[in-house]
Amino acid sequence: MWTKFVEFFSPTSEVEGEGPLYDQVRELDRKINRVEGKYARERRPMTKERYKKELVQLREEREALMKKIEAEEKNKGKSSAVAKSSSSVKAASSSSQAVSSAAQSSSSADAAVAATCKPDTVYVRDTVVVHDTLYVMLAPKPEPAPQADSSAAKEKK
Repeated sequence: MWTKFVEFFSPTSEVEGEGPLYDQVRELDRKINRVEGKYARERRPMTKERYKKELVQLREEREALMKKIEAEEKNKGKSSAVAKSSSSVKAASSSSQAVSSAAQSSSSADAAVAATCKPDTVYVRDTVVVHDTLYVMLAPKPEPAPQADSSAAKEKK
């Protein structure tokens, strides 16, 4: 139970890549997460068994897609290594410069976004456990304490 709780709040590994195959893998990941949630909440044995079969099927589909993606990546690497001429080398170097500059600009944009996001403190008023669910009641942010000014102290004298 604790591992499920930790896994729920821990970030999942995202598939990095572009294209329709990667989109299919991301969609399968979303479906798997949705069905896992239903499976965890389900109490009826027949429905739970159906969810488990669906999970097995979705995971098999995902594994098949990942193998297909890996095979395509290997084929791309082999085909680009075999067909090299002087013109293709020049074109590749210019395109790689463009790609690297685009990658640098995207990483700098990510850094700018990360710099603007600040962690916020949440104040918890109370927690309640009902059956197997933890409810957290938040308290409003307390007002900052007024600071003692030296000018206010002079006025009193």
